[in-house]
Amino acid sequence: MAVDVVPGQRHDAPLLGGMLDKTIARVGPVDEAVGDKGFDGEPQRRACREREVVPVIPAKSNRVDPEPLDMAAYRERNRIERLFGKLKEFRRVATRYDKRKRMFLGWLHLVLGFICLRHKSNVNRA
Repeated sequence: MAVDVVPGQRHDAPLLGGMLDKTIARVGPVDEAVGDKGFDGEPQRRACREREVVPVIPAKSNRVDPEPLDMAAYRERNRIERLFGKLKEFRRVATRYDKRKRMFLGWLHLVLGFICLRHKSNVNRA
């Protein structure tokens, strides 16, 4: 997984291609990219297909020619939402005390490491 930080007024959908490149470089081939309706656009779908990644993105209500949606794959999006919920448990990350991108990304990586360790320790207990 790759993470990045953008200003609050900037939409993240145009950054999908670059984030896919970073993720593929880090973890290897990716089968599917799951996103919400905010990522429904031809440039984002094209960015996925160019990288041989299946876009699992629901169509906006005003889309003229909606593509079929794999609902079973889309249900996995809840894992992403749960991760954001866990990130928000860390007050410093949730309120973004750090103004500089570099500092905030450092804290973000640290918190993601804590979440990963917590997850692994819970899996080993079961």
